[in-house]
Amino acid sequence: MAEAGNQSANGAPPEKKFNYNSVASILFILLGGALFLLIPHQIEKPFIVLATNQQELSVELFPQIVASAFVGLGIWSFFKSFSVDERNQLMDLDREAVTNVSITLGAMAAYVVLMVNLGFVVGSACLIAFLATFFGNRNYYMTAIVSIVIPVAVFYVFTGLLQTSLPPFPIDTFLTPYSIL
Repeated sequence: MAEAGNQSANGAPPEKKFNYNSVASILFILLGGALFLLIPHQIEKPFIVLATNQQELSVELFPQIVASAFVGLGIWSFFKSFSVDERNQLMDLDREAVTNVSITLGAMAAYVVLMVNLGFVVGSACLIAFLATFFGNRNYYMTAIVSIVIPVAVFYVFTGLLQTSLPPFPIDTFLTPYSIL
């Protein structure tokens, strides 16, 4: 017996057509290609090279592998999308869902500005507190604890253990010897 998804109402195989998944696949291919081309111009070369080995990996290698994976998976998804027989349910979303996504995207855009101007910890704490409250959390005590503890812990893990750079609290630039963050 044939599967229900492989036949149309009149018993014929479903028509292979361009659909929402095809469009998403094309966008992933374009995004991956753009990232692959932009990566060498966006990643700074290290000032000091500690190893003198000529076989060391370039700093662009891993990001370019990820961009290539975007392109490869986009191509695979594009060809696979023609065998998918499902209705696009994106148009069925209600106003609340669209509002939630729009406000979350706006909060993420504001987060960039906050993180640059107020530092990683303060910007992250503001984002967590806002989104937790927006999505219905009314335990403000727990929101305050989580929105402070998590960004501080992430900041220490990334700057202390992983030796990466995150935007510090602005006053720390003046108090560098006495910095707590």
